[in-house]
Amino acid sequence: MATTSTPTSHREELGLIVDLADRQFTIAAVLITIGIPILAYLSGITSLMFYTHVTLGAFWFGLDFFFKFVLGPSLDAAPDDAAGAVNHQLIPKMIAVAEPLSVGVIGSGIGLASLLGYWTEPTIWLWGSLGIGMLMLINGFGPLHIVTTKMAVELNKDSPDSERIDVLFGKAQQWGLLQTVFMLAIIVMMVGLRGLF
Repeated sequence: MATTSTPTSHREELGLIVDLADRQFTIAAVLITIGIPILAYLSGITSLMFYTHVTLGAFWFGLDFFFKFVLGPSLDAAPDDAAGAVNHQLIPKMIAVAEPLSVGVIGSGIGLASLLGYWTEPTIWLWGSLGIGMLMLINGFGPLHIVTTKMAVELNKDSPDSERIDVLFGKAQQWGLLQTVFMLAIIVMMVGLRGLF
């Protein structure tokens, strides 16, 4: 694993994540996952906003389940060297995609609710969706971000500490599982919002 000096601040850690993920990749991820919802909202076309929200939401949901239930267990079963090499490349890219994606999905949901007129008479389903969305952002940019960033920094060292990586991976799985629970709960809220309960 190529390495530079170990970051001494969170700002330096973020710079390392951007460098490891590739600066152009990171910019593209932000522009797509946040820029498209903004353009869809500004267009005022409800159907465009709806499909933007559903597409980004499905991508986030699929990504979450794929990593937790397919790739994660596969990497856990792989030899440490192989898993470390994959995670060294994968984790920075996941951070670069998943964090702005979460903002794009939740922001597009709020924008869609506005275009549909749901904010004129908000229901318990709308407030529930908003509350869960905020909890998802707090979890994603709080403990989940901190743990995955520390894991990426550790993996970038010349001699990564495998025990530390295992502990960080376990914590990331726990916080990530909470995110999955929030995803399932917000789907229930959206079904209620559409009057299907």
